[in-house]
Amino acid sequence: MTPNARFLEFIKDITPSATTNSRSVSAHTSVRDAITSDDDFKNEVKRTFLGGSYKRKTAIRPVKKGDDTERPDIDIYVVVNGSTSPASSDYKTPDDLIEELYSALNRNRKTLGITKITRNRCSIAISTNKADMDVSPILERNDEGYYRIGNRNTGEWYLTDPEEHTNWSAKVNADANMRFNPMVKMVKWNRREFPTKNKHPKSIALEALIAKHIDRNESHYGQILHDTFNEIVDHYSTYRDLDLCPTLDDPAIENGDLLNGVTGEVFSAFYDKIEYFRDEASKALAAEDQDIATKHWRRILGDRFPSTKASKSDSSIGMQEAATMSPLTFPSAPSTPPNKPADFA
Repeated sequence: MTPNARFLEFIKDITPSATTNSRSVSAHTSVRDAITSDDDFKNEVKRTFLGGSYKRKTAIRPVKKGDDTERPDIDIYVVVNGSTSPASSDYKTPDDLIEELYSALNRNRKTLGITKITRNRCSIAISTNKADMDVSPILERNDEGYYRIGNRNTGEWYLTDPEEHTNWSAKVNADANMRFNPMVKMVKWNRREFPTKNKHPKSIALEALIAKHIDRNESHYGQILHDTFNEIVDHYSTYRDLDLCPTLDDPAIENGDLLNGVTGEVFSAFYDKIEYFRDEASKALAAEDQDIATKHWRRILGDRFPSTKASKSDSSIGMQEAATMSPLTFPSAPSTPPNKPADFA
């Protein structure tokens, strides 16, 4: 079997570096400080917090865009004053919230070094030389305990709880002996290297799918990959036969479906890829020749998966695992409301 050390080496390689993390902290801290100190907006802000894969520590190393420095993606949530009730004196539409936040960020554009700023349906996307960030205005928790995020195009409000997604992810990682986060990173890398035409399921949906089917007791990452893929293939075979998309419970929203809006065609394309990767993992695990095994692992994880000659010795496993499985400190897209549009990001 391929030594676990080679998977640990790979996981370390696809994990954001210390330099990337430093840039991330500098970028989101500057944006959050600007928002809470802007004279025309600060009184509307209750607090800000981080979410997504950056906060859940499931992000992978960022893509280098042309000659630009690799920039991570960070999700920032801004809890603001407002009400969804038209009868309230504090009533605001989703578009109102987006416009107020856009104006505050735009006023601080030069100070923050913003090179691009765009209104999305539920957030403001900004780019700096340090990071790409989605900044989302949300309303305070309602009586049910959920935040609300608005769609400026439709006027709809969605329930969301990115903080609970972070708590849930940390618990799953602990229950899986700190192997859940690395597994998510490997599957996300796999999706980046060998994408389907449509990116769904992604972000929190992909993580929830892995959490549902991961073997929390297995210690060898190659075996975990195979077994997780195999569980997904077995569990959803009927849906694939019928070209339907299953439901997937949102761990933060009661009765929430993280795959709401994803079509059967999109899920089937994802399923077929997973089935192919399951078969490749079976061949890799069965191969006695490590060069042949590596060929199969690279069909799943890409050419960054270390070659036999470049791999570390088995004696380094413990030290590497301790370095790789650091406590939760480090998202991708905003949290998924139960009735979100399929391409909500």
